[in-house]
Amino acid sequence: MSGSNTVNGAGFGAAREIPVFQPYIGVDTLKAITDALDVGWLGMGAGTKQFEDEIAAFLGLKERHVVATNTGTSALHLALLVAGVGPGDEVITPSFNFVADHQAITAVGAEPVLCDIRESDLGIDCASAEALITPRTKAILPLHYAGIPCDLSGVYALAERHGLRVIEDATHAFGTVVDGAPIGSRGDIVCFSFDPVKVITSIDGGALVVPSAEEAARAQQMRLLGIDKDTTERYKNQRAWDYDVVSQGFRYHLTNMNAAVGRSQLQRVPEFIANRQSYCRLYNMLLSGTEGIVTPSTDFGGISPFIYFVRVVEDCRQELIAHLRARGVATGIHWNPVHRTSFYQGCRRGDLSVTERVGGQVLTLPLHSYMRTETVERIAVEVRRFIVIRENAQPFGAAA
Repeated sequence: MSGSNTVNGAGFGAAREIPVFQPYIGVDTLKAITDALDVGWLGMGAGTKQFEDEIAAFLGLKERHVVATNTGTSALHLALLVAGVGPGDEVITPSFNFVADHQAITAVGAEPVLCDIRESDLGIDCASAEALITPRTKAILPLHYAGIPCDLSGVYALAERHGLRVIEDATHAFGTVVDGAPIGSRGDIVCFSFDPVKVITSIDGGALVVPSAEEAARAQQMRLLGIDKDTTERYKNQRAWDYDVVSQGFRYHLTNMNAAVGRSQLQRVPEFIANRQSYCRLYNMLLSGTEGIVTPSTDFGGISPFIYFVRVVEDCRQELIAHLRARGVATGIHWNPVHRTSFYQGCRRGDLSVTERVGGQVLTLPLHSYMRTETVERIAVEVRRFIVIRENAQPFGAAA
């Protein structure tokens, strides 16, 4: 994605292209990195435990537990294993998502079963999911697309009717609130991502929230090569040398350095969310009513927006992408539905009519923390200008 590695506006060319993503790294984060270096314990350690505790405090957790990981994908993989998903099982999940979810499912030996999404929020369609349930179904894996919550009440009612685990992909939704409670503060297993382009970053990282101490202990063991004592000791910036290996495991732990970045960002997450909400509302106001453009059906109240997207419904998305690129505005596509990929095209699936339609329409516009309102206005002007050019049948690319 264009701009995925820029920091605070640095790193792009002379044309000053507006990137899709731009992480905010302030002096507080830089100081946190320096302080972590001064400690001298660079791997997983006390800072990792502090990050987990601070995430738990931010989410207001009660009798739920946070396990930090090196990526959001690692969190999804561990979540499936903790839920007991394995070979021969099926997990129902939307095709309209990044492939990380589907790769995590196949990594545990299970099979993704692809359901449709709802037009209103681009989240899981519970009726579509329920029609796909078989005796092999073990779990449901819904996504909170762009930070907008999916039909959580419907998901959990469905899971209860059929005795299924729920693994919420909240990698877009750290800080989103549903019915007064942050996503992750209740429910079953919930996974977050703190990669370079999310609302907060730990450079790369993730976390899973599990409902029991026993599942947290299992995730901690698998996170660090199946070793039984090392997590406890590393939380003290020490190592255990008389350990046992008690299970299959992975190198999925989060370092003190990454945790230091994440902790500094966590202190600012209310600001990040508030200003990103304001930009999304401005986009909606400026683009609402533009012919051929559908804006999100939300006022962004309670939503922690990861991306801002529109739907281009006049079969001219590629032309709009080119128009914006020529005027210094990068765009993205979240997502190419996974059933269109070579590896997952053979997955069992239901009717994907909404997924097919949305997959050909959705377009991501730039959204960063601490953007200038003038930037949002400029992008909206260019989107509207494209529509006017197209309606007037001017040769595409003509100077406006």
